Amino acid sequence: MTTNMSSLVLNASEGEITFEASGEYWMWKATAETTNGRYDQAVTITLPQVGAPEHTHQQEELLYILEGTYRYRVKLGEHLFTASVGTSVRIPGGVSHAWRSLTVGRMLVTFLPGGLRGFFEGMRPLYLAPQLDMQALTALGATYGLVVTGPPLMD
Repeated sequence: MTTNMSSLVLNASEGEITFEASGEYWMWKATAETTNGRYDQAVTITLPQVGAPEHTHQQEELLYILEGTYRYRVKLGEHLFTASVGTSVRIPGGVSHAWRSLTVGRMLVTFLPGGLRGFFEGMRPLYLAPQLDMQALTALGATYGLVVTGPPLMD
């Protein structure tokens, strides 16, 4: 892996952007490709009432709320909570979880180890199709060790 300054210092508006038709923008600050697999990091910008269905993945996920308010379900027991600016959430790998934005928001998201960016890139055409192909989404998730375990968080 060759390291250059352009992969080490990114200004607020810099980073490759993945748009999800579900109402999320992922601005990638670091990826497995730029960190030798160690982590992925992105600023996720969300519209109100957008969120991931309940799911698991092998990576540990670190979330830091930069703007807005979010609702989370983390199935270590059954924890449902609201998080706003300044809140940090750590979700161990393999733990089922879901989130939903209650407002326009921004989160700093880190996956340890890296390697999930390809999943988000692969989701884009699925969300842009006239109807979501759940079989294709399930197969894509399996490629990255991500499994949908339940519906989106609605409350």
